[in-house]
Amino acid sequence: MEEDCEDFFMDKENRAHHNRRLKHMRELAGWTQEILAEKIGTTIVNISRWENGSSVPSAYYRRKLCEIFNKDAYELGLLEKVVEDGEADSQQNISSRKAIRQSGNELPIIWPLAIPDERYYHLPKREESLNRLFAMLQDPQDTLAIVIDGLAGMGKTALAVELSKRLMLQGVFEGIVGDSAKQELFVGGEIIRVSEATLDFNGLLDTIARQLDCWELLTLTFTEKHIAIVQLLRRQPYMILIDNLETAENAQALVAHLRSLLGISRAIITSREQVRHDFCYSYSLRGLELDDTSAFLQQELALQGRQELLNLSREKIVELHNVSGGAPLALKLVLAQTRFLDLDRVLDQLQHAENKLYSFMFRQSWRHLSYSARSILTYIGSTVVTTIGWEELANAGLVENNAALVEAIDQLVASSLLETSLVNSQIRYSIHQLTRQFVLSELPNIWQEQEL
Repeated sequence: MEEDCEDFFMDKENRAHHNRRLKHMRELAGWTQEILAEKIGTTIVNISRWENGSSVPSAYYRRKLCEIFNKDAYELGLLEKVVEDGEADSQQNISSRKAIRQSGNELPIIWPLAIPDERYYHLPKREESLNRLFAMLQDPQDTLAIVIDGLAGMGKTALAVELSKRLMLQGVFEGIVGDSAKQELFVGGEIIRVSEATLDFNGLLDTIARQLDCWELLTLTFTEKHIAIVQLLRRQPYMILIDNLETAENAQALVAHLRSLLGISRAIITSREQVRHDFCYSYSLRGLELDDTSAFLQQELALQGRQELLNLSREKIVELHNVSGGAPLALKLVLAQTRFLDLDRVLDQLQHAENKLYSFMFRQSWRHLSYSARSILTYIGSTVVTTIGWEELANAGLVENNAALVEAIDQLVASSLLETSLVNSQIRYSIHQLTRQFVLSELPNIWQEQEL
């Protein structure tokens, strides 16, 4: 059986799947092979050969293709593999990848679009935890998977993203693949809440196949697809990143199946619920300690250019720490309130919010948003499951022109209601799950109160 699996996989591997990226980008642009050939001054025959892997473009045409698609050669699948296949040589491969990434020709990290590339804040205690987790995943004899669990707003995704990036930059893994387990489905133009996270193992296999440009695997049976992807992840080490695996019952089943993909490849999972398996290390993320809260505030205020608050007294920092519970998202929302209210007034109001802290802050922020900003937040919260780009927002017809869209986005970012990230050289926008919950659950009540 093992030999059959190997023969099956090798038959697929020999197809030079990297070149399918070029075909995919051409089709996304809506061009035929004839149109692309005309644009770069070559023949249809050459385009066909490049896309099916029977030949590769010269340096001249590689430059032409990179210019016309605004992508680098790696993103278009025009670079040769830098390391050899084979699990036995994994340590040698790590050294090779590390040397390449530390050279002047460092390869870009291709990031899964479904996972927000959240900002990481360098905080003393968080750095200690991050370094410990890094060492565990870097050691080929250590933990196969790490589950980061904790309440919403604690920074689980940011920690997982930073950990993945550091491992990639050290050449430990060939790439990052993954998805976000969603508890909402986009059906008929609106978000439908479901009782369990929608990412199952078959869905994860499909995601990995797409992100590794193995599109032909999507047509296979579950067993064939599983065998092929297992072989892929045994030959090259990848980091599998699964975000927002919230539902415990679904998570236990998915993580159990995930074990078959791991070996030289590893996994990082974030979840509000604890997920326990013998091959996983469970790390519970709590609120920031006071010193980390102080460091977080200084970094966030510097990013915002809030010079007037950079010299907060120790007493005010302690108050902010206590009212937020050391949750990074809560701290950002509190600071956002100070754009239109005095800090003492904000802290006084929050003392009465009790166990409805996020609800209170979201409502306060909503009151100060422009009509355009409200429209964009409502649209993203009710129709966008993961991230969205500028063109998609601009084409949604929510505002009159691009200038109004820029102004609305700036307002939402300043209010800490919208996150921006650079994913594969493109700006993407996303909102936190708590913000989405406000849009889906609380906004209807607000509209009813206002009889809108």
